[in-house]
Order: sequence, then structure tokens, then C-alpha cells
Amino acid sequence: MPFRLVSAWNKRRRSRSHDQNDPWVYKPVEHWQLENQVPAVKRKLVPLVFTYKEMDEATYSFSEGNLLGKGGFGRVYKGILKSGQVVAVKKMDLPSFREADGEREFRVEVDILSRLDHPNLVALIGYCADGKHRFLVYEFMQNGNLQSHLNGITETKMDWPLRLKIALGAARGLAYLHSSTTIGIPIIHRDFKSTNILLDVNFEAKISDFGLAKLIPEGQEVYVTSRVLGDLGSESLYLLGIGWSLVVENSKPGTRPLGTNLSSSVQ
Repeated sequence: MPFRLVSAWNKRRRSRSHDQNDPWVYKPVEHWQLENQVPAVKRKLVPLVFTYKEMDEATYSFSEGNLLGKGGFGRVYKGILKSGQVVAVKKMDLPSFREADGEREFRVEVDILSRLDHPNLVALIGYCADGKHRFLVYEFMQNGNLQSHLNGITETKMDWPLRLKIALGAARGLAYLHSSTTIGIPIIHRDFKSTNILLDVNFEAKISDFGLAKLIPEGQEVYVTSRVLGDLGSESLYLLGIGWSLVVENSKPGTRPLGTNLSSSVQ
């Protein structure tokens, strides 16, 4: 019996140690706050918490007519809340072997987006964690994502001034994330691509999909990602340069989008 107790205690201790050192284990923003740091600025709007019934009603029982697209996380539907606000509802729909990853990405996105407030980042209206159901509710972006326009799926004329406007907006969003001006901690998106650059009615660019984002505490030696290493300042400028180059290159008239997924090379 004593042997079993010691064995169980050692197993629990190793599990705790792994949780503390493994960068892939989800941890809230407060975990990365440095001592004597200025408190984070609170968002003006607190994300709403929805029930599964409300999500079902908003999307007309997830009607195919309301389907906006599909992604790695699941499906995205157009929805109308009881208030009359039009939103985009992302429904987590993953195979069982990916449910743990999906749960982590869901928590990261809620935790990060609920604290950020910038015109070039998509706004999180609310979320649903009702039983096993997981939904993210965003502001509705009338012009979809950048890739659909670059591929010629839409009829919008993407002239050079418009492409440059979108590239500048996306770059401002990245600069904001890397500058840590709001929550006090720089954020690396790690999934920056044309499908994650959404466009509103005025073709203002807004970065979306923060499920793979990582927090990088400045001045603290912590491995929070498998490949983003080294000096924070140079890394931020490096990634910002890559992001800017990617958007500008993809936005050149007459060219097919290249490198639609940056995360495969920069994680």
C-alpha cells in the first residue's frame, strides 16, 4: 500500500511539473503578467455569454442558407441576435482526437480577444460554452475574407489603392499586437494569412482567428512557443515584416495569393 501511495504522489508531481513547463498548456493572461507591471486596460465592452438555444435560434438551427464558410475550427454561420445585431457565429466541430486542441484554442481566443480593442482586430461579441457545445460570436464582416477577393471569387474590383489600404490595415493590427499597448504583453498571432484578414463594409481590414496566438512576456525568459525564440524586439519586427510582405505580395494586381498560411513556417 505505501508503495502505491508513493507512486501515485510521484505521478501527480510529474503531471504538475509538466503543466508548469509545457507551453502548449493553456494559461490565462494573468499567468504571464510581470511584477510591477501597469495593469491591463479593460475593454469597454464585456463579451456576452450565450446559451446553445440562443445560438440555434440566431442561426435558424444552423441553416445551410446561413453558412458563411468552413475552417479548421468548424463552420461559421451568419446569425441575428435577439437585439437585432447581425453577427458571425463560429461553431466548433472537430473530430474526437482534436477536441482537446479545439478546447485550448477556444479558451485562448476568448481570453485574448475579450481584452483587446483595436479597429484592425475583429471584435468578439460573445461566446457559448454550454455543456460540450462551443461557439464564438464575432462582429459580422460584410465583405468576407481577403483571399476570396484575391482569388476573384467576388466581383469587387481590387485596384491598387484598395489593396494598399487593406495591407496597411492588417499591418496596423499586427503592430498593435506586437507593441503590447493594451494588455501589457506582446502577442504573436502565429496564423496570419489572407483567410484570416476579414473586410468590413468599407473594406477596412481586421485580423481574426487567435486560437493559435501566443503571449510573449517581455524581459522574461519563458519558452511560450516552439519556434519564436530570441530577442523580442527583433522577433516582433521580423514577424511584422513577414506579415506586411505577405499581404502586399498577395495584393499585387494579377497575382495569385502565395503562402496563405504563415503558421506553417513561423510558429
